[in-house]
Amino acid sequence: EEGGEAALSQITKELTWPLLNMSFTVAPNAIFTEEPMLARWEDSQQCWRTDGFEDVKFEEETGKISFKSQFIGPIVTFQDSYNNMPFQSWEIRPHGPGCVIFTLIAASVEIEISIKENLCCLNSPEDYELDGIRNKWLPSHILIQKLMAAGINVFPSEDADKYVSISNKEDEIETLMYEQMALASSAFAFSWSRWNADCGEKRMIVRGAENLTTAPVDEDMWKNYSCEPQKCYTLKCTDDDDDLFDEKLEETQFHPDLFHCLKEGASPDATKTMSSTPYGFVDNVSTWLFATKVLTFS
Repeated sequence: EEGGEAALSQITKELTWPLLNMSFTVAPNAIFTEEPMLARWEDSQQCWRTDGFEDVKFEEETGKISFKSQFIGPIVTFQDSYNNMPFQSWEIRPHGPGCVIFTLIAASVEIEISIKENLCCLNSPEDYELDGIRNKWLPSHILIQKLMAAGINVFPSEDADKYVSISNKEDEIETLMYEQMALASSAFAFSWSRWNADCGEKRMIVRGAENLTTAPVDEDMWKNYSCEPQKCYTLKCTDDDDDLFDEKLEETQFHPDLFHCLKEGASPDATKTMSSTPYGFVDNVSTWLFATKVLTFS
């Protein structure tokens, strides 16, 4: 009965308290790709609630949010953590000695990151909200934290597959692919393949091309690589074909992993570059591949 009386008392207060006109300005370093959702802290339930707001207006140019509410207390803004997933495309390519460019095209943002041995740098987007972190060399974990704090949601959480349609792949092959791609990234570019989503959970298909210049890869230089645990080979099929056909490219061999498959057709300069790649560089590149999970979330 006491609980019922307390609830009735709370309802009575909510019915009788007047609506208050409120407004605030969102943080200048936060990007909202959609109208933010308001939430208030409900201390009695120890949770955030999104009810209790009326006449909500968001001025995108100024970042001002105005609304009416009966509640006084902590108020925050939310946006969908998965509004940029699944990704539309991605690419990672060499950009001079000891550096790669990682490009990720998502639903509402396109980011470009330069990655070196121990540091990385945000090149784009050009939104003014990111002025404080763009064109600054930072450790990867720091830049990832700052991007997430700014609302750039391109880092899937452990349960993200419950909310986003993805290309389901076994953990073993996904882990191997990120490690092998990082090992070869100083001399080879990699990109999204349209066939990766259609080849099953125990197999991945990725586009790759040798590239020892700072220029983008010519479209006719890309090859598709089919990878399974303990078997990798170059596909005759390309992304321009109408259907996926599982046929090995002529005069190529089967290999135990992607790295050795790439070395088969690599030039002497590319092989030398890969063999002299510092471990810190490989580790830094793999950090971004594991953080974004591009092979399953694209």
